[in-house]
Amino acid sequence: MEKVLILLSTYNGANYLPELLTSLFAQKDIDLHILIRDDGSKDNTIDYLKKLEDDRVEYYIGENKRAVGSFLELLQKAPLTYDYYAFCDQDDVWLEDKVISAIRKLRSVESEKPSLYYSGQIITDSELNVLYNHNLDVRRSVKANCVFNQMAGCTAVFNRALLSELKKYHPENIYGHDVWCYRVCAALKGNIVVESEGKILYRQHGDNVVGLQSGLKGKWNSMKNYIFKYNSSSYACEILHGYDSQLDENWRSFLQKIVKANTSFKARIHLLTDTEIKFRSFSLRMIFILKVLLRKM
Repeated sequence: MEKVLILLSTYNGANYLPELLTSLFAQKDIDLHILIRDDGSKDNTIDYLKKLEDDRVEYYIGENKRAVGSFLELLQKAPLTYDYYAFCDQDDVWLEDKVISAIRKLRSVESEKPSLYYSGQIITDSELNVLYNHNLDVRRSVKANCVFNQMAGCTAVFNRALLSELKKYHPENIYGHDVWCYRVCAALKGNIVVESEGKILYRQHGDNVVGLQSGLKGKWNSMKNYIFKYNSSSYACEILHGYDSQLDENWRSFLQKIVKANTSFKARIHLLTDTEIKFRSFSLRMIFILKVLLRKM
């Protein structure tokens, strides 16, 4: 039975933790442990954690670093003694086969290489009433996902080899720990497995740090974020700085073009004609072209 460490960052999450932890403890066919970092909660979260009497749970209290900083610290704290690791958000609920389904998928591809799994989500309201299934298009290429992120961190499960790589370098200029995890695995030519359907109930409420938006307004906001907010060049810079000696020429060249695209016409042309950037979506392709032409990489 595989040993799995759940990496959970909490912040004012007392209202949600009982349901979440119940679903974590109900995970089937794994030896599960939980490492919790509290990010400076001001509600009853700490009191709730203190009352937990379960040797599978370890928690500590840190200064407020927000979600990205908190999860990056958890990556550094996590010991390399588990078979698999998983990011976890405090307000979700996991289906009982969430982790074992990921492990089965990883078993089919895994070697000694860094390996990463992620899936879609079952979107719910604040009371966990299902709104819709956010299924993923598994045909999108890895390089396309390194331009526009597809992976939600709360669905990610990864192996010890990837954690070992993530411990080697601490990025300073990124906006998402999950985006970082994916792009490091991709750049090092690790195994990446995508499951279209969701294995978690992804709760939508007013306190979400990141949430999925629907409707015309949501699509408009997503397009603006893709073009103006989500910065690919910062990740490319960090990976080149931290892992350059481990990159093959294909990935080094791809990352260098992303870094240079805002200032180099040649780099922009190379990106726009790169046949390995496959979105499988006309709208995403158009947004990508706009982003490159507007020099917003």
